[in-house]
Amino acid sequence: MEVRNATYNDVERIVEIHINAFEGFFLTFLGPKFLLLLYTGFIDKGLLRVVVVDTKVIGFSAGTEQPDVFFSNLRKEKWLSFLLAAAPGLIKKPSLVIKKLYGAIFYKGDSVERLNNSFLLSSLAVDPYSEGKGIGKFLVNDLNELLSEKRTSETVYLITDKNENGSVLGFYYKCGFSIESEFKQSGQREMLRLIKSIEVV
Repeated sequence: MEVRNATYNDVERIVEIHINAFEGFFLTFLGPKFLLLLYTGFIDKGLLRVVVVDTKVIGFSAGTEQPDVFFSNLRKEKWLSFLLAAAPGLIKKPSLVIKKLYGAIFYKGDSVERLNNSFLLSSLAVDPYSEGKGIGKFLVNDLNELLSEKRTSETVYLITDKNENGSVLGFYYKCGFSIESEFKQSGQREMLRLIKSIEVV
């Protein structure tokens, strides 16, 4: 099992894993073209790591040390490409996509003052056929090791659903995350912000 920085050649496989792992989620609904742009953005301006077994990518983690500017910079540079990529979803469910896409396009990142010097773990997924082998925890530990060496972030945090999300929450609790705060997204969806201190390696 090898872990390394993702390359552009990995992005299609990363998108495939995302679609399989996050079935029913809004970003998945927007389709592979949208996801290709998003994950390419993490290669260019963030951090995108992959786990490889027998030359095949079976898991990935994506994030940024600058969550307050990462998404706004991506929007400024590629807003038209994102809009065009979302067109199929826009045709299927215009009211839903317009509302969600507006929020995504104008998302300014997480600028919570108490989370200064924090790394945002935006996405972590493992191929469903490879679950239960410790790959997710391996990716979390890999991220901790990288950030420990760089010494630019003090904590890692992520945002996930509060309700009907027991297996995901259980995984992150086992990896050392705890609840930092709760908030509502789009006025009704209850979310949790989980946080973990970076351990010095």
